[in-house]
Amino acid sequence: RQMGWYAAKCMAAASLGESIDMDFSFELFAHVTKFFNYKVVLLGKYNAQGLGSDHELMLRCTKGHEYVKVVMQHGRMMGAVLIGETDLEETFENLILNQ
Repeated sequence: RQMGWYAAKCMAAASLGESIDMDFSFELFAHVTKFFNYKVVLLGKYNAQGLGSDHELMLRCTKGHEYVKVVMQHGRMMGAVLIGETDLEETFENLILNQ
């Protein structure tokens, strides 16, 4: 929905010959899908992309229910992988954005 709104905004601005700034909705990489009937959410640098070796991973796994992986660097959350109904998406997104 956010991507559709932003696309419409870009098309309207282009037809008026105006430029627009990048919308804050796209400050953080986020992807949500279903895989084997589990909700999968990828946030930020979920695979430690570009962080070098100076990061740590924190994991929580409840077999058959949820899998949570958090990428931390210098005490700050940089990314996360959430599988299952964790209800942590918004909290982790805010933690990443607020550093």
